[in-house]
Amino acid sequence: MNEQMALRLCLLDHDPRGFEFLVNKYRREAYYHAFTLLRDQEEAVDACQESFTRAFASLPLLQKLPAFYPWFYTILRNCCLNVLKKRKYRQDYLQKNRLEKRDRQADNGPLAVIDQQEQRSLVWEVLGCVGPEDREILMMKYFQGYDYHEISQILAIPRGTVMSRLYYARKAFKQEYEKRTCPDGVRR
Repeated sequence: MNEQMALRLCLLDHDPRGFEFLVNKYRREAYYHAFTLLRDQEEAVDACQESFTRAFASLPLLQKLPAFYPWFYTILRNCCLNVLKKRKYRQDYLQKNRLEKRDRQADNGPLAVIDQQEQRSLVWEVLGCVGPEDREILMMKYFQGYDYHEISQILAIPRGTVMSRLYYARKAFKQEYEKRTCPDGVRR
């Protein structure tokens, strides 16, 4: 079997044997490309597996495909870039937490601890009062750290809808928050 025959099997007959041939032919090359971008063996393996899975799921949507690897590489590259973006977000988050922890340790009096606990409690209380769609999208954005594109994919809605829902969710959160606080910021 050659690549053209495998592509024909995939596109016309929806035969997984054609895709299996393509995976076997390109998995090593894909791994090296992923490893070059990610510089981590486990992440490279995971990115390859996810990319091949996405490619397999997308093949039935294609009418024709002149060559597999250039198309597949776009999927692989995007997957790797998403991993790098999440890694950077995670590193930034950890760094921010280290700095905040250091600052809290510097000012860790009993009043500061009580104030933080009250603030956390208020945020959770307010989240419980907004609608479920608002709560869902706020949690995805601010607690789980997803970006607009990721939320769009998870919820299967356009990116613009994500932005719109976040706008209204923030607005609802702010209104509920302000109901529970006095003008001087002290909880009622």
